[in-house]
Amino acid sequence: MKKNYEYLIEHVEPDEFSRWEEVDLEVYAFTDLGIQVVINDEYTGLVYGNQVYDKYHEGQKLKGYITGVREDGRIDVSLQPDKGRHVHSTFDKILDHLKTVGGKSEFGDKSSPEDIKREFKVSKKVFKQANGALV
Repeated sequence: MKKNYEYLIEHVEPDEFSRWEEVDLEVYAFTDLGIQVVINDEYTGLVYGNQVYDKYHEGQKLKGYITGVREDGRIDVSLQPDKGRHVHSTFDKILDHLKTVGGKSEFGDKSSPEDIKREFKVSKKVFKQANGALV
């Protein structure tokens, strides 16, 4: 049975959320632009498709981060924290990967973005930033 999301608030004032504020999300629809999410059981927001690095399903609950409120009052959301926290969490993923494969990985600066996305669930840019911090 599909949930009714008509009660959700679609437009907010610019100061309703802080940039990079952590929020609770529930996936409720997939569009050409990305994933529509319920924010804190009260608002609706959008995670742009080019920022999605994993597979999700309707009803899935996640943590997310407010990236901003647009001029029209709609809320943009990221599934990754701000750059500093995101690079740090990716750093930990790389270390875990290295432990799993015995200290030598086939992943590096020459790896394809698709392979990096599939293994680490991040963009190649973030992977390179975290990998650079290891050296």
